[in-house]
Amino acid sequence: MGYLTAKQLSDKWGITERRIIKLCKENRINGARKDGMIWLIPENTIKPLDKRNKISKYINVQKRIMIVNINNEIGYNLISLLKKEGYITDGICNNDVKIHKEKLEDINIWKVEKYNKNEIDKVLENSDKYYEGLIIIDTETINKEEIQHKEYLIKEFSKKMNCESSIILVNNMENAKTKLEHKLSKKLADDVGLRINAININAPVKNERTINYYEIAEDVLELLKKFKNTSGISITTDGGHIEFDENGRTQKLEVGKFYKIINNYLKKLNKDSYMWCASIMLEDEWTEEPAEMNFRINNLDAANRGANIERIFIFSKSRIKEFKENKTLKIYMQSNINTMFVDYDEIKQKEPKLLELVKDGWDGIDKDTLIVDLPESDEKRGFISINKDEVKKAYECFINLKKYSKDLKEILK
Repeated sequence: MGYLTAKQLSDKWGITERRIIKLCKENRINGARKDGMIWLIPENTIKPLDKRNKISKYINVQKRIMIVNINNEIGYNLISLLKKEGYITDGICNNDVKIHKEKLEDINIWKVEKYNKNEIDKVLENSDKYYEGLIIIDTETINKEEIQHKEYLIKEFSKKMNCESSIILVNNMENAKTKLEHKLSKKLADDVGLRINAININAPVKNERTINYYEIAEDVLELLKKFKNTSGISITTDGGHIEFDENGRTQKLEVGKFYKIINNYLKKLNKDSYMWCASIMLEDEWTEEPAEMNFRINNLDAANRGANIERIFIFSKSRIKEFKENKTLKIYMQSNINTMFVDYDEIKQKEPKLLELVKDGWDGIDKDTLIVDLPESDEKRGFISINKDEVKKAYECFINLKKYSKDLKEILK
């Protein structure tokens, strides 16, 4: 799909560039997104109806989604994803929940005492007439009465929807046992033609450190948009959940699990993040396997987003000529990543304990997470540590290594 600028679209639609920019700011052009100072609009987007035209009183031209229990990390991530897709978001949350104003600004919010029939009817009476989607987030276990209220909400809210609409239930595994998506799919298909599906989270959602809310929100969006002819199904996700033992370590991880976790960490990095990494390159382990290539791409993307990434490569001076042709090092040196060289032989002579701490290498994120490589002789790929002492020792080791470092570009030029 191609994109047009507001200026290009003004000729196509016969209205001014200024008017198109105003429509973009009002979220009235589906799929419009801002790239720096320029608005980009999908080339096949339909021109929105003029609100001054009487027909707009009778035809709904907005893509509107209602999120129940919006005031949580899944809801916040959904808002930003839905906005990129051109949706307008409304929300419902409990009255006793403190609203996160910054994350819910410009969102129509209805606060209810309880999700009972009377409260639901009030919301339905005062909310918009038409919706393309309903997302219900229930990560707290609900009782039999609350399940009945949830079912009532779904049935009544479906009256505001059409055959192109979709309902998504986001459940913990206990709430998944109710299987409302199975129970209601036929009725909703017969009465309205809409779809109802569920995503069940097989992970403790309260621990922000161990779960990827953005990944869950992405899965919800996929169910909302792409399962056009499927209803009554449920899928299960662990949300990128990581389980740590009492010492703050994961178990040794297989290759697939290891890369999935580390890439999730990389995708979260922003301009306030600091990633510090050290690798002993005794062997040319920088292969072109898909998992390694994807890992490198996520490194480069994070650096381009403004994350401060520093990488120390440790090898002997005698191997400089060999590493001049290393593709991975060439890529890193041309990126926004600060690449450094440390002479293995010098460290071995002056501070051998640093090599013992680096072992086969690690990636540190800020000062709270360490992603550790295991030797090739091990059947597993690596592990994650949030052990404060372990992370602190690795970070101090990195700072000491920097004292011996030189610009990798200068070494390999």
